[in-house]
Amino acid sequence: MSMIKLFIYTLLAIVTGLLATLFLAREPGYLLVSFADSTFETSLFALFIAIVALLIFLRIVLLILDWINPFRLLRAGKSWSATRSEKRALNVPLTKEQLGVALLSELQQELSKGEQALTLAQLRKLWKTRTKKITKDAELIHAYVDVLEKLDAIVDAIKLLESELDKRWDGGLLKRYSLLALRAGDTTAVQQLQRAEQWLSVHPADAQLLLALGRLSLRNQLWGKAKEYFERSLQEQAEPEVFAELARLLQSLKEPERSAQYLENETRLISRSLPDYPQPS
Repeated sequence: MSMIKLFIYTLLAIVTGLLATLFLAREPGYLLVSFADSTFETSLFALFIAIVALLIFLRIVLLILDWINPFRLLRAGKSWSATRSEKRALNVPLTKEQLGVALLSELQQELSKGEQALTLAQLRKLWKTRTKKITKDAELIHAYVDVLEKLDAIVDAIKLLESELDKRWDGGLLKRYSLLALRAGDTTAVQQLQRAEQWLSVHPADAQLLLALGRLSLRNQLWGKAKEYFERSLQEQAEPEVFAELARLLQSLKEPERSAQYLENETRLISRSLPDYPQPS
């Protein structure tokens, strides 16, 4: 701002000098000043130019002094330092954990929206770009799969879970994988069962995998295979969920006696966790 003022005053000085020259050149006038033994004489034109030049010179000097004021420079230095500090703070790279939390928040917001905000192409690009430098934990993968399912990108979700399960074994991701079969096409469901049976060679005694295989067999209407997988899962780990699946299947297969047996076992298993209140004898 001071530099602009300096330019304006300099311009005014030039214009004023030109006007004064044109006006006073014809009649320069005469001025005599006498004080004691001293006298001073000059033309009005010269005096006017000297006064104007002096005033403008003083104004320019004041502007320059204000511009190079050390206190002002000190304040500007502090402001500049503060600005640099703020920029550095804004440019500090986020940690992997912070990047993961930010991405999880974006995916959860996408799920909470009533209308679809991202296209499938935009979602794929977001995931690919943002997961390059972070470790994808189970919660983040679940959220991404949920958004893919919302966009009806079931095949994408299945492929992602297969890739992640090949890298690290996780019961929650495996369960999500088997449940996706309910919305998958017939061909994809067959491929899911075949892929899961390959994992069985690596995890032969995994109760969660056997449950998933039973459900995938149900999806492909392989009733005998489903029953076998459910029974094997119960042998490895007695879970109420597996009891219920097997009892429902046996009921549908017109084996009510065996279905009742498994329902009884399920009830007995659940009752172990009930508080020990008195019961009629």
